[in-house]
Amino acid sequence: MVEKVIVAIDGGAASKAALEWALDRVQTIERTQGTPVSLELTAVVELGWSPAGGPSYDIQPAYERALADAVRRVEQVAPTCRKTSYIRHGVPIDELVRASATADLLVIGTRKTGVLTGSVFGTLPLRLAAHAACPVVVVPTNWQARSGHIVVGMEDDVTALVAVDFAAREAERFDLPLDIVHAWSIPATVAVEYGAVLPYDEMRDAHGRILSGSTRRVRDAHPRLHISEILHEGSSASVLVDASRTATLLVVGTHGRGTLGSLFLGSVSHDVLMNLPCPVAVIPRPAGEIPAPESAAAGAQQ
Repeated sequence: MVEKVIVAIDGGAASKAALEWALDRVQTIERTQGTPVSLELTAVVELGWSPAGGPSYDIQPAYERALADAVRRVEQVAPTCRKTSYIRHGVPIDELVRASATADLLVIGTRKTGVLTGSVFGTLPLRLAAHAACPVVVVPTNWQARSGHIVVGMEDDVTALVAVDFAAREAERFDLPLDIVHAWSIPATVAVEYGAVLPYDEMRDAHGRILSGSTRRVRDAHPRLHISEILHEGSSASVLVDASRTATLLVVGTHGRGTLGSLFLGSVSHDVLMNLPCPVAVIPRPAGEIPAPESAAAGAQQ
């Protein structure tokens, strides 16, 4: 089966990083597995776009040049790769979400690599991760190829199980160790109810059992995979970021609530994407549970 990977192209440093990540994946798959990969380079031209207060002008030629440069890069690095290039017209988030319905993976770059400040430096990757129909890999501009391990965040819900399954398949496919990470903390309501006597050991052990159950499930399905369990107290996003400093890929699930506000208010995937330790794969909810996309505000950029 041919894997179809879509890469969002706009000619900037972020999209160049996304393309290099995708090409590294293509080369590894072709070299180690001998299977083809279909690479689709996609640019979205927002018709009628203009600078704030300025005249409208045609930006399509710039995107055409960016696509031509991307095609040449593919031909240089992976000449046997199946490749296509498309110019789409419309709202970027809507067009990329539509494209994701026919893809196995969608790759987009981002310039956001700072700390967890809560500010937004480019909302397109965040919105796309919330609405896409396939896994979305968000690649930081400073990405460099490295061998390491794959990290996945484990929670006690179906969304996390889908993310763990994806991470396990990737780890097995690329012969990488897998770290299954589970963060826990005592809820404030429990702390208030119990006062100074907190059920720390009981809470930790309960979360340890959740993690162990997930690990057993993965080992049964992937007996040759090297798996490590990581259980830490703290916020999920902070624990995952810390665990992924030397990782090749971090995998998280998303509840895909369908609104921009809910994406920015405390979701783990949002906080991780605001402090990228490495490329992050955001895995959508199981098929049939993905909400309809909303249009992004005009001019949203990577």
